[in-house]
Amino acid sequence: MKYQNITISGRICTGKSTLFHALKDSLHWMTFSTSQFFRDYAKKNHHSLEKAEEQNDRITKEIDYKVQDMLSDQKFIIVEGWMAGALAKNNKHVLKVLLTCDNDMRIKRFALREHVTMMVAKQRIHDRESSLLATLQKIYHLKNIFDTSYYDVVIDTTGKNEEEIRDIVLTSLDPHLM
Repeated sequence: MKYQNITISGRICTGKSTLFHALKDSLHWMTFSTSQFFRDYAKKNHHSLEKAEEQNDRITKEIDYKVQDMLSDQKFIIVEGWMAGALAKNNKHVLKVLLTCDNDMRIKRFALREHVTMMVAKQRIHDRESSLLATLQKIYHLKNIFDTSYYDVVIDTTGKNEEEIRDIVLTSLDPHLM
């Protein structure tokens, strides 16, 4: 197998968590979700996910260094998170997956997931993404963490179901898996 690890990156509600769990169930590899880590961190510390600046530089760098170490030192691990692909951009043994999605569909997914109106969903996505992207740019000096040149596979999830997306990744990982 050409790739020993997988990263999954993308904006809010592009399907990162769904793909993460589908691959976990299919491959039975170790997993680490930076998104879940930060959700748990925000809840524990009474922070808002919409305000990424509350997640200080130290904790962000600490987790990102952990991700880089995992991807370099371990085999058969799936890492999900905004920076995961960009952090692994020079690791040839890591299959770097970027998920994209139509903005209207992302807003609809967020509204359904969070039980809010479309208008509230649109604003919350904007606030969270703006804050987090500004924080990450300040820390890493990257203009665009979703630059497609960092990724091996780019999937538009807009009209695809979970199985289709999972199968694209599994085929990219190893055509013999399908």
